[in-house]
Amino acid sequence: MTEQREDRRISRRTIAKGAAWAIPAVPLVVATPAYAASGGGPSVDLGDACKLPGNSCGNVFVKGYIFDVAITNTTDKPIYLFDQAGFEILITENSPDISLFFQAAVYATDPDGAGPIQVGDVVTFPVLLPPGNTIVLVLNAGENGNSQNVQNITVGISIPWGHTLPAGSDPDNHPPATGSATYPSTPPQQSPKCQVTLPPNCGV
Repeated sequence: MTEQREDRRISRRTIAKGAAWAIPAVPLVVATPAYAASGGGPSVDLGDACKLPGNSCGNVFVKGYIFDVAITNTTDKPIYLFDQAGFEILITENSPDISLFFQAAVYATDPDGAGPIQVGDVVTFPVLLPPGNTIVLVLNAGENGNSQNVQNITVGISIPWGHTLPAGSDPDNHPPATGSATYPSTPPQQSPKCQVTLPPNCGV
């Protein structure tokens, strides 16, 4: 079962305004001697969650669920976020009714304000995250069965990262950055109760 922790909700008003995010710098990875010596790792904060129909966000997202996710580089060095063979983003849950897997993510806010990446663009890994910077994503967790408004579900995410390219080349051999949140329900994305907003031009 995924460890529960206090929810950090990300409101749709903040995403709509495109405001800078002030996320508490709470490392959520397990420390090893090499890891600690290298200055820590990114924090991962899961916000709201909603059920999603298939073929959404420019047909990029599959049937399943979407989540607001904020990732902050709390180190004093640039880091890379990975999702590739051997270094996959993993999604876990404690529900007997669904089985989630990471499908794709799009930018919910402009990561640096300088382009060429725009809000709604599909995230292509590896992602470079400078020291102190935060990226806010809408993440799609796919589900092969019948997606439903699940109740009281705890979801976890694990994101591989390192200071060097390619993945796995960092001599400090960092463990993935992790985060989790518990949701009383996952309302449909079209419902007024859903607090996750798909960005304009999502996946276009």
